[in-house]
Amino acid sequence: MNVLPDASRITRRRKNLRKLTNARSIAFIGGASAASGIEYCRALGFQGDVWAVNPKHSELGGVPCFPRVSDLPGVPDASWIAVSTERSVDAIAELNAIGAPSAVMYTAGFTETGDDTMERRLVEVAGDIAVVGPNCIGVVNYLDGVPVALTPGLGTHRPQHGVALIAQSGTIIGNMVMNERSLPVSHLFSMGNQSVCEIADAIDVLADDPRVDAILLYIEGLRDGPAFAEAATRAFNQGKTIIALKAGDSEVGRELALSHTGSLAGSPELYEAFFQRLGIITVKTFPELLEMSKMFAFRGVPQGNRLMIETCSGTDSGYSADLAERHGVALPHLEENVRDAVTKVIPAIATAANPLDVTMEQWGDREAQARSLITMLGQSCDAAALVINLPSQGATPSYDPAIEAMIDVKAATDLPCYVITNLPEGAPTWVRELMMEHGVIVLQGLEDAFACIGQAARYVAQRQTLETAGGPDGRLLRCRPLVPDSVLDEKTAKGMLAEAGLPVPSSQVCRDTKSAVTAAQNMGYPAVIKGHGAALAHKSELGAVAVNLVDDAAVESASHTILALDGVEAVLVEAMVQDGVAEIIIGIKRDPTLGLGLILGSGGILTELVRDTITLMLPVTPAAIADALGGLRCHALLTGFRGKPAGDIPALIGAIAGVARFAEDHADTLMELDINPVIVRPEGKGVAAVDALIRLGKEAP
Repeated sequence: MNVLPDASRITRRRKNLRKLTNARSIAFIGGASAASGIEYCRALGFQGDVWAVNPKHSELGGVPCFPRVSDLPGVPDASWIAVSTERSVDAIAELNAIGAPSAVMYTAGFTETGDDTMERRLVEVAGDIAVVGPNCIGVVNYLDGVPVALTPGLGTHRPQHGVALIAQSGTIIGNMVMNERSLPVSHLFSMGNQSVCEIADAIDVLADDPRVDAILLYIEGLRDGPAFAEAATRAFNQGKTIIALKAGDSEVGRELALSHTGSLAGSPELYEAFFQRLGIITVKTFPELLEMSKMFAFRGVPQGNRLMIETCSGTDSGYSADLAERHGVALPHLEENVRDAVTKVIPAIATAANPLDVTMEQWGDREAQARSLITMLGQSCDAAALVINLPSQGATPSYDPAIEAMIDVKAATDLPCYVITNLPEGAPTWVRELMMEHGVIVLQGLEDAFACIGQAARYVAQRQTLETAGGPDGRLLRCRPLVPDSVLDEKTAKGMLAEAGLPVPSSQVCRDTKSAVTAAQNMGYPAVIKGHGAALAHKSELGAVAVNLVDDAAVESASHTILALDGVEAVLVEAMVQDGVAEIIIGIKRDPTLGLGLILGSGGILTELVRDTITLMLPVTPAAIADALGGLRCHALLTGFRGKPAGDIPALIGAIAGVARFAEDHADTLMELDINPVIVRPEGKGVAAVDALIRLGKEAP
């Protein structure tokens, strides 16, 4: 089910969602789960009115219980619903009747079961109510002590600021707030099926709160790509960073996402391009999500990728150097004056280098260890780190000075300072709390730490670029779902592209060998012969392509062979482009949520072999196309490789822009487009699209 509300209703619902997060009265509708939610209000220190609704009780969880919603002594700012599926929808209708602004639905049994009947009724009766869920565990504002959620197990911390968590999965929410990472959490939104309110609405609400350091997302699927893009753009422009972990990259993962929350997971490549366009950081694992978040929660994002590292182990130094290179973290060589200064403050057996192994001779000397790293910071860099492990067993008091030395380093510099543990479990609570108190960030797990430092530095550069451009481009094409209708034959497809301005070679459809030879003679040799027909999507694999045919005999033989193949209706005789310097694939992929994606990459026989592609979301600018081409491995061919001529890059950019415009113009029917290859000729000679496939669709009945 994907019924999208109009803009005015979205505005009213978001206003009501703000009332939920700042509720001064909460009604709990249900039995045992409602009692647990009432206990959570008590545990988190909620200061407003708490009521219960249950016709079988006069009291629930220590608060007055009323038989019906209409019997409540006032209109609750927020309601928690944990009753049967059908009864929960009735409860929403009753809340709407008394003018209640918001509700959280713990109840499951909606679209995730494969039947959207009840969910459609829910949307119909909700009106302007900001309904979160169904199939979710709740919403918590930890900063102000407002829990509209299942259990005190979600935490009773009350930080002054922190990161907000938005996830479709209640389990993921629970895992993240129960972490042993000392990450301050400001809010959580368990979105469930997103039947009424969706992730975009939660982002919009959080964007205005200065106490929210970053917004973390766990996404199985989105309902409305353009609405999400608009909310994410607003959050970016409000100074918020969004960090996303997207599920459903595998086929099984996509199926599970659909069965879990009724969400269509969508194409991983399109989501990656979508997030990149909006300035959203993407991570691949939950530990990365948590460790990345710490940098924003504790104001420790490096402004560049240059890191100074101190260790007490040659192994830690060597492995750190390997990981730094893998994740794009630069370890600057010490400048001569700095190297000399470091040499004077480290043991004679140590070597002044980055990473710096101070050896066990300096171990346990807080002043000496701090002085060593502070001296390294005498040259330009972006952050400082101590790599260490703090085992829970076998630790001695000598660990304390090593850790405490980082407090002194932080006091001497404005740069971000990290304590990085080899293993995630290598940071006891006392270490995390002590370091946080003094502004030092504890990153748990060496691999995740370097991945996050490198990505955070790249994000800073990307954010600066987007800010210079006036913010992210939040425009997206809104595309309705289509079902397959037809596949155009190559001649027709290339004819449409030619009308849109894309250069194509001269060609002729021939149904016998004699006419094929005549066509080749008229075009001039060498020629290309291809099987022709709407069903021929992969002609090379079928043996339905013959190239570099230099005379009549070659054309006659090739056309005779190809015409005999199953599914071949005719042959397409085409003038061969001989002076190509590179082959590029240009594709269009459709997603009913995100719109149209433009795929660029190495073309021809390299497409499947090297998998060198980049995806951009439409609409797109020529500048974005140029940047994308620069990120392809095949870009070296375009600029002149090993003495070969450079390709006509301006013509290629123009052709790609033309394909993008063509896709936008045909967005109502275009399901898929594949031009492979586009042959890039030398500078000043243009490009030529030598094969094309266009798949059209129609609106589902």
